[in-house]
Amino acid sequence: MFSVVARRVFPKVVASTPKAFAFRAFSEKLTIPTDNEQQYGRRKEEMEAEAAGDVGFNRDPIIPPDEAGTKENPILVPSGAHVRTVGYEDPSTHQLVWFNLTKGPLHYVPDIGLYFKLQPF
Repeated sequence: MFSVVARRVFPKVVASTPKAFAFRAFSEKLTIPTDNEQQYGRRKEEMEAEAAGDVGFNRDPIIPPDEAGTKENPILVPSGAHVRTVGYEDPSTHQLVWFNLTKGPLHYVPDIGLYFKLQPF
């Protein structure tokens, strides 16, 4: 009964409604992409370097010699870019504090009394 009323009230809408519905079909390849196939940007660079046996991004902490950190002998932080984010543990709060170390001048951290310098490689 409703279809008869709908055809009389909405004749153009009912006539233009498709009789068959489209459906999604799977492609022939039914595999889940690997992690390497889905990565882009810095993560992809890191994974390609690991596959080649290199270290893409070194996450190891820098443990300087005891005599380093003075104005004459600053702690050298290696970097492939002109800026690198460096962190240290605040002695009073025991929390990590981060700062950006830029190429050029020395950076003094008064909390720990040490000097840092960016060393490009």
